Amino acid sequence: MFAWILNKLKGDKIIWILIFLLSLVSIVAVYSASSSLAFRMKAGNTESYLLRHTLLLFLGVLIIYVVHLINYRIFARITNTLLLISVPLLMYTVVSGREVNEASRWINVFGQSFQPSDLAKIALIMYLAKLLTLRQGVIRDFTEGFLPAIFWVCIICGLIAPTNLSTAMVLFTASLVVMFISGVEIKYIGLLLLIGMFGIMLLFATAKRATTWSSRLKAYKEQLVAHEDGTYEGSYQALQSNIAVATGGFFGKGAGRSIQRNYLPLAFSDFVFAIIIEEYGLLGGLVVLCLYLTLLFRTVMIVTVSKTYGALVASGLAFMIVLQAFINMGVTVGLLPVTGLTLPWISMGGTSILFTGFSFGLILSVSRDAMENKLNNNMKVDPGKIIRT
Repeated sequence: MFAWILNKLKGDKIIWILIFLLSLVSIVAVYSASSSLAFRMKAGNTESYLLRHTLLLFLGVLIIYVVHLINYRIFARITNTLLLISVPLLMYTVVSGREVNEASRWINVFGQSFQPSDLAKIALIMYLAKLLTLRQGVIRDFTEGFLPAIFWVCIICGLIAPTNLSTAMVLFTASLVVMFISGVEIKYIGLLLLIGMFGIMLLFATAKRATTWSSRLKAYKEQLVAHEDGTYEGSYQALQSNIAVATGGFFGKGAGRSIQRNYLPLAFSDFVFAIIIEEYGLLGGLVVLCLYLTLLFRTVMIVTVSKTYGALVASGLAFMIVLQAFINMGVTVGLLPVTGLTLPWISMGGTSILFTGFSFGLILSVSRDAMENKLNNNMKVDPGKIIRT
């Protein structure tokens, strides 16, 4: 049955398998990790969160399927519109965003919580890919090739950063990768990096959440230089996450046997990877890590075909997803300070799953086109034509 379904799907079959495997991991992990939340909020009805999360994943897969059947070049026509829509939404979030867990990152749209940054991330990567593809002839020119790109990177990341610094940094890094792949001069990328570092220092001095960021860095420092008597006074979240990882061992405690899910805040979202390691051990964590690495590897294979719009979109989106996953894992095992980033496609969430599904669909659409071109003797396409057709 699975083989029959796979044969009906287009694009890279390995990426499809990775999506299905990540979905299974997500359903099992969230079902276990949300049990404590269910007892607090739903009188012990653990199935309610399971059904909601499974439905969201199903809708996400449906989005992937629909988007992957559409020629990705069509989306290039709406990138400017999406970008322009994102700006006022991000501005509204900064001023009047709904606060959840001390972070004002959400707005309500038709009764549903929505993070405008999810839309802005995809819009910016698509816009950069389009812009840099059309300007391949002047890509090494500062005024014609670099300034138009840096303008929107600074605007979008600058609007996201005050309420969600970690997401802004991930998007900023993904933008640098897209520029590097497209052929932008290294010295210009270095200049943009310096601008980004200056922006972070400015935010630490002016942003509302600067106190939160500073406390997280302080807790991380305390974790690295633990007291000589073995006590630890850092972040409670990080401490509970470390306990989950340490007690999981190599093979874990077994499915549904997590103890730390009762103590770890946001065990079903930000720290779901800790529950995965506690229940399935280091082996389970390595499997999840390999799934994301394989996704990046398969996408890089698309990039090697050419520096077209599709290749830049696929590489940017894949790198952004995988980088966020790595940061989340790094936080879980204590290698990085607490950030608030979720584990893409695995953590329980709302519209973030749907937007991740859209990203997967675009990657698969590019993959499908690349495979069809390969069958047609690697037909070369004019970079400008791929945007206009």
